[in-house]
Amino acid sequence: MPAAKPPPSLEVTREDGAAGAVFVATPVLTPVIRTRYLLIAGLLATGFIAGAGLAPDELARMLQWLAVLCAVPVLLLWVVTLSETVQRRAVRLGVTERGLTVDGARIHPHETIRDLALYPMVGGKPLFVAWIDPAHDYRHKAEMTLVAGNVAPNDAVKAELKAAGSRNVRLVMHRRGGHKAIVLVRGLTLSGGQTLLAALAAELRAHSR
Repeated sequence: MPAAKPPPSLEVTREDGAAGAVFVATPVLTPVIRTRYLLIAGLLATGFIAGAGLAPDELARMLQWLAVLCAVPVLLLWVVTLSETVQRRAVRLGVTERGLTVDGARIHPHETIRDLALYPMVGGKPLFVAWIDPAHDYRHKAEMTLVAGNVAPNDAVKAELKAAGSRNVRLVMHRRGGHKAIVLVRGLTLSGGQTLLAALAAELRAHSR
């Protein structure tokens, strides 16, 4: 039987506004808040602290140490939860007359954008590249068919994903002049990444001319 298709980690939608097209990559899964574990550890720590105030000195020290041991996992769980929340926030990519905006704040002018590329989440070579420079013909026919979605990757792409040990991909923007590349979106499925790459590249080329 064929392997089950993994659920999408990010949902990509498009919004058209007065300033231009906006692509929104929204996490499908929300971070799990481990309320039960936090509550149990917090109650234990509170109980140990209250008991330490009533117990003899030697027993009080032991209860204080136990309270500290209960407080440590509480802090660690909060750190993990906050980290997951930051990583799973929605990303908004807007194409305006001036350039590409990321989350409505950072603007990258059209003339500074060299290409967009999909990479495996960890290392690897580009799986798909969409050049933005309108002065050259880079044979975009095959790439633009990605707009329809569900385009099967070739053997080279499958090999790169297998070597990276990941089915998910990240969308990267390379800039001209040797500037450092910028990761726009992480955790896309391959089909979602292909669709976002092609649609975003088409919008950027239209404004680059």
